[in-house]
Amino acid sequence: MAVNRTVYALSMRIPELPLWPQGRLAQHCRRRFPPTQSLPQFEALFRHWVPHWRLAQQDQGPHSRERFWPLRLVFWTFTWQIAQAGASCREAIRQAQALCQANAQPVPPDSSSAYCQARGTLPLDRLDEIQDALARESATATAPRDLWCGHQVYVVDGTTLTAPDTPANQRAYPQQSVQKPGCGWPIVRLVGLLSLSTGLLNSWVIGHWRDSEVGLFQKLWEQLPAGHVLLGDRGFCNWGLLAQAIARH
Repeated sequence: MAVNRTVYALSMRIPELPLWPQGRLAQHCRRRFPPTQSLPQFEALFRHWVPHWRLAQQDQGPHSRERFWPLRLVFWTFTWQIAQAGASCREAIRQAQALCQANAQPVPPDSSSAYCQARGTLPLDRLDEIQDALARESATATAPRDLWCGHQVYVVDGTTLTAPDTPANQRAYPQQSVQKPGCGWPIVRLVGLLSLSTGLLNSWVIGHWRDSEVGLFQKLWEQLPAGHVLLGDRGFCNWGLLAQAIARH
């Protein structure tokens, strides 16, 4: 299953953590993308976090040839589309055309077919590398004032997603039994670890909807550094997880 690897920001206020720097939280809360944010502005704002060489063309296979939709253009166009709630593929293409015109590059055609095909073949291993590098670099750049009592705070939480309705996805991520066949989408359960200081989703694991969030979280223990703080809602509050957390401390 193709899973969109995206970076999510976390903005929250937690009164139970009074020593958390409220100025930093307010700064996170102000970081919103205005509806009029253009793709050239978006790419200029974030490109220093993703080195140019990480988006070089593939040696072979999809995105190995220079076409109207090279890997770098697809990456930034799709990332912009995700950040703008409800943005259509046609609007994303118009933004990509404006970016190419500004950079004196070949302008892609108006048709959405080529863009959607290029978006669907984004190399997941390359996106994983970008995500891992962002998480490492952000953690390294974290200032002491952004920590809670000198510790990184990792938030564990879960959610469900819908996947493209393909036979392979239906087998791997079946719908709920009460759902009539052919009337729903494959359901994916996701559990992730987020850094409260950087707002990044550092690691995650997926399963089908029958998997419990606590069970899926067992696959993330190695991603949780010892000596830091784990924060979760009451769904993760049980003696077993408390004992595992103490053992890792």
